[in-house]
Amino acid sequence: MQTSNHPVYKLFIIFTASLVGLGGCPSTDSQRTDEAPATSKMESTSNVTSENEDAIVCAFFGLDNGLPRRVNAVVRGAYKKDGMPLNFKDEIDAGTLDAEDFLVINREGEKHVPIGAILMPADEEGENRTVLLIGEFGTGGSNPPVEVKIVGDLLTKAKHEDASAPSIARNLKNASTKNVIPLSEGPRMFFAQIVKGDLAEQSADNSQVVQVAWQGGITPVDKKVTEKDLSQFYTVYVEDDDKVTPLTPKSIADINDNDNYHQLLVETHLPIVKVSMPAGIVKDPNGDSNPKTQVMLEH
Repeated sequence: MQTSNHPVYKLFIIFTASLVGLGGCPSTDSQRTDEAPATSKMESTSNVTSENEDAIVCAFFGLDNGLPRRVNAVVRGAYKKDGMPLNFKDEIDAGTLDAEDFLVINREGEKHVPIGAILMPADEEGENRTVLLIGEFGTGGSNPPVEVKIVGDLLTKAKHEDASAPSIARNLKNASTKNVIPLSEGPRMFFAQIVKGDLAEQSADNSQVVQVAWQGGITPVDKKVTEKDLSQFYTVYVEDDDKVTPLTPKSIADINDNDNYHQLLVETHLPIVKVSMPAGIVKDPNGDSNPKTQVMLEH
């Protein structure tokens, strides 16, 4: 939300959106032949469930051997490593996040443990659904990552009172995904919900705020278009007596902070059911523009 001068905020725009994936030859330090052991973190035994089906929405291999030197200020040894954002249905409990919670498997079957796993910059209340994995995971063309597994005790948080998404506290150990977006694809939206109260950066009478999340950081394709102008390219759909009507948001917030979230102010009291954007409006750090994308709201 607020713009930060922390190096990782400037860095995140490089790997969010196509959501970073670098690539390269496997290193012996990060390669693992067996499943990673569970971490030693204390697991909460109350109000936590082990249900983890569909917990991971997707992984995004966005940069190939391209993390800049300044990333070392956040994760030691990250320079020229791969970066891959992992997007979740629920918010992650930051206190349980550890790089050894994850195992990345590439096309040749090589297994790699990340050297870093961070939530920044999308780490404010109502966000925390994207974990950036840093390490050596494969090569963008011939040997890309094809699966991500959670092998440690990684917990999610319960539903926030000011958010519409039905998040639950659960242990994601043993969850996995083979939905790994390749390096050449542009970013899509993966999540949307209604936010209010302290989570909403803007408000108005007879209006609602829709929070949307992209697979990674995005910037406008047209250099004459600023991030503030992007509200005119979003379409929000409302439902009334089984009729669905498109609306253009009045304004946009949660911008210019280098993360993968936007908030759209929509002048309506009607139920909002989905959000869309046409192709070619925004691009990821690789310069790949978005395909036509839409996402249903979580209620």
